Amino acid sequence: VDGNPYDAVRLGAPARAAGRLTGVFAAHADALARGDGTGLDQVAGELERRGFLLFAAEAHAQAVRAHRDPRAARTARTRAVALARRCEGARTPALAGLVLGELTARQRQIVTLAAAGLSNRQIAERLTLSVRTVGNHLYSAYTRLGAGDRGALPWLVDLPAAQPA
Repeated sequence: VDGNPYDAVRLGAPARAAGRLTGVFAAHADALARGDGTGLDQVAGELERRGFLLFAAEAHAQAVRAHRDPRAARTARTRAVALARRCEGARTPALAGLVLGELTARQRQIVTLAAAGLSNRQIAERLTLSVRTVGNHLYSAYTRLGAGDRGALPWLVDLPAAQPA
């Protein structure tokens, strides 16, 4: 119980956790208000260490929007997506649009159809494109999304449909 504030709350000793949590949540609010991407990533790391994976995912997602450096934003996005996956499909406003927001309108359209189970040929026919063009768009989308293959797409497409957690 001493090492993890969440365990203290779960096991009926919330007073042991309360004092240790206010600082990290205050730091989160401060970094968010200042648009400090690095600060948000640091808060996310602390939240993750304390066992608050969904809050950590949200802080990284907020860092994506705050970072001015595209590489730092990409790293924050990768961390946010990885943590969100560990939260078994939880959806929050902070995570909405996190993944597909990086894609062009055409890539989003193709990725959505691929996630629905359509083959490249079926997508090409529906959108009056060549199969090769569909494949190229998917390859580019995989790179941007950090997806290894088509199997990850249903989860990625589902993520932006934010519902309060």
